[in-house]
Amino acid sequence: MKTKTKTRLVLSICALTLIFTACKKDAVIPEPVLDCMGIENGLAISDNCGICHQSYVYDYVSHMPTYIDDTTGLVLGATEMLILAGSADDIASNPNWNGGPLAAIDSCGDCHSSYIYDYVSHIPTYINDTTGLVLGATEMLILAGSADDIASNPNWNNCK
Repeated sequence: MKTKTKTRLVLSICALTLIFTACKKDAVIPEPVLDCMGIENGLAISDNCGICHQSYVYDYVSHMPTYIDDTTGLVLGATEMLILAGSADDIASNPNWNGGPLAAIDSCGDCHSSYIYDYVSHIPTYINDTTGLVLGATEMLILAGSADDIASNPNWNNCK
């Protein structure tokens, strides 16, 4: 009997020693994963042009989006649907995905902006839209991905 008790005591001490030495106070804690909006485990994602897009709940009757950071406690109404940023549904309905209508993505996946080019000073001015655009006497509009842009842009399809 005494041998069994001693054996159990030794095994118990070994098990406790193993448990306490397995947990270190200086254990590495993993860094939280942040989305492009800085939300831990968030749902936002950047497109190829570096623009951060939020996921949202879309009400297809009122046509109103409600932007969300996560899906914790999310309950969809009868006329609502979840649209995840970067999903096929988001890209198909988001005119600002990949820089909007004045940006273009080359075959390398690089985003290029449209610009106004001054052919005297040789200075480009990058633009996001053409609202109120008035060109000077020595300026021309170069649309990203156009024949003029591709012919004069050494970075177009320059995969590195």
